Amino acid sequence: MIYNRTSNGCLFKCDSCKSIHLEFNNININFLSKDKYYQFAEYLQDINIAAAVKQNAHSPYQRKIVIPIGSGGCNFMLHPGELEDLKRLCLLQLDTNIINISKLEIDISLN
Repeated sequence: MIYNRTSNGCLFKCDSCKSIHLEFNNININFLSKDKYYQFAEYLQDINIAAAVKQNAHSPYQRKIVIPIGSGGCNFMLHPGELEDLKRLCLLQLDTNIINISKLEIDISLN
């Protein structure tokens, strides 16, 4: 079941393993439960982009937004636009039907 999709990724639940999978650019995160996914999604939504960029302004990394993954040995490194897209991808409610308007085809003939 696909929950959401953007040009940079996809959020879906696998029928076989029942995990929620997040693909974003070249990163894949597998959430074994909805609780773990929601914890991650809420964390993302709470990030103030301007504050995160300011906090890491002097970092040698090109991408100034750092999001720890797992135990912290791995991090997402994002530009502000990438974080905005990741926030759009990570829904706070998974049990609603999401319709991507750009892909919606409607027959408006009056016949």
